[in-house]
Amino acid sequence: MGAVGTLLARAFDHHQTGGFDEAEALYRHVLESDPASWKALHRYGLLIAQLGRLEEADVLLARSVVLEPADAEAAVNHAKILRALRRPDRAAGRFRQALLLSPALLAAQEGLGHAERERGDIPAAAGAYGRAALLGAGAALLHQWGIALDGLGRSGDAVAALRRSARLDPTVPSVAARLAAILCRLGRQGEAAWWYRRMLILQPDHADACVAMKVIAGRALNHGDGPTPA
Repeated sequence: MGAVGTLLARAFDHHQTGGFDEAEALYRHVLESDPASWKALHRYGLLIAQLGRLEEADVLLARSVVLEPADAEAAVNHAKILRALRRPDRAAGRFRQALLLSPALLAAQEGLGHAERERGDIPAAAGAYGRAALLGAGAALLHQWGIALDGLGRSGDAVAALRRSARLDPTVPSVAARLAAILCRLGRQGEAAWWYRRMLILQPDHADACVAMKVIAGRALNHGDGPTPA
């Protein structure tokens, strides 16, 4: 490892252990010695973002990606900064760049879904979330996928995605509430009542509590109060 590599390793060690001032000084020193060090630009950009200086981080990470356009991780991290700066158009472009380099990169598929949603392109968001789901996305992304599918009128697919989310994390009241609302629209009152009960257990003061009580009461009145499997 050369002198620049040694300094970069020291900077990263300080960065990882909370020595942010020391890390910043070392990253700066590396870049004074080697302004074209894309690794230093990348890591320094992440540090600066962590410190809340997002505009500076955007510049650093953009330079890193220009110098090393084949690094998918740098492209994803730059895209995340752009999302934080509320620039979803540019963020989506960066996520797509990362996916050209690494099509199975879950963070890039998930990030693209979020960026497309923020751009208002719900079909594109649903597509990206669906691809992320195939790569093994977690409960939160499946929740977003269900919301996007519901927005496209694909209620049955939305129910399937939201049920998968609930299986992975059964503690989220908003997932239960969304499932219940969709099932109500589909005329599946028994299942809707089951999910509304679940929502009320998780969050008794949920905004949909009044609707939930009406659905549950209607189910009990018309069909008895036996449980309906989810």
